[in-house]
Amino acid sequence: MDKEFYQRTKNKINKKTFTNGSYELYQTLVKAYEEYPEIEAVDMDTLRTLHFDKYNPMITTANKRNVEDLIDIVSEQEVPSGKAIEDTLNRVYIRDKAKDLANMATDVFNGKTHNFHIIRTYLNDIDNVKEKEIVPVSSNIEDIMRGVDTSNNYHFNIRELQDRIGGIGKGNFSIIFARPETGKTAFWVSLVANENGFAHQDIKVHAFVNEEPAIRTQMRLITACCGMSREEIATNVDLAKEKWSQISPNIKLYDTVDWDMSDYDSHCEQHNPDLLIIDQLDKVNVGGAYNRQDEKLREIYKQARELCKRRDCCVIGVSQASADAHDRERIGFDMMENSKTGKAAEADLIIGIGKKDDLEQTSIERHLSISKNKMSGWHGVVTTQLQAELSRFVD
Repeated sequence: MDKEFYQRTKNKINKKTFTNGSYELYQTLVKAYEEYPEIEAVDMDTLRTLHFDKYNPMITTANKRNVEDLIDIVSEQEVPSGKAIEDTLNRVYIRDKAKDLANMATDVFNGKTHNFHIIRTYLNDIDNVKEKEIVPVSSNIEDIMRGVDTSNNYHFNIRELQDRIGGIGKGNFSIIFARPETGKTAFWVSLVANENGFAHQDIKVHAFVNEEPAIRTQMRLITACCGMSREEIATNVDLAKEKWSQISPNIKLYDTVDWDMSDYDSHCEQHNPDLLIIDQLDKVNVGGAYNRQDEKLREIYKQARELCKRRDCCVIGVSQASADAHDRERIGFDMMENSKTGKAAEADLIIGIGKKDDLEQTSIERHLSISKNKMSGWHGVVTTQLQAELSRFVD
């Protein structure tokens, strides 16, 4: 099992997959790939050395003999094709999940309370490994041109950002990240509700907040839309209502704390939003066992990417920057918290918001660093200003 195959199948493998003590050998393989990322494939000699000398130095003579016999048997076997092994793993995985689902369904039938989030997660897990018909991409030039033209028709309301990137659209996965107190939420709020924002373009925006109370975010959306502070709104409510009514039908805001990716998938299936914003994506729950935090985060971001394609929507995930981004104007995707590569690998567009350190929080300059851009290929920095009291980013 080389590293690429291990990475692709590890979430489908558990202790029940193995017999005759072979699970312990698999655990050695897992440790090898996690501890030595430069290794692309573990051969039998390396596996033997790691298992006995590094990870199990106190193994008994009898157990060592059993494992040696197992290694000899495995070494003599003709290795099936990777496709055959993966198909077998998929069948075993689906069978185990179906068995668990049957037990949960029996519990519900018998009147026991149950967490239906878990049931939805299991169903989505099964659906993701089912064989699907593969349809080739059109080779018709007119079809291709139409598809490309509509893949970035959600326009940014920051002029230089739009000029440099050309917008986003359905099927795109974007990441916004920054240090605390920099303006992550204010940035997407401004993109949505400020003049000429996504909501003004009749784009159906569904935003999910799992950090600050959603009612506060809703207030930010209103101030960004109206161009009025809370105090100004309080003295002129009728004007604020008139302005807000122009875009409020296009915005749905939800307060979600314990949702997992299957909940977002079900929501998209039911409501069909054009643009899904998750603030913050790192805090979304995800099933499976992970040895490190970056593995878990990569799975979350991978599922967000799959959600874009499966539900034909645009997804923006909001994330924190690591301490490496502190007091920097230009920040790259390798400065995202707890992940230098895994998150970035899944995204089409990554915007990091940088600023110079200002203890009194008086600096209004914000620097939008484009460190990944599959839309137009441009990389660089767009400098803007944050009007914090209005939650607006302006040229």
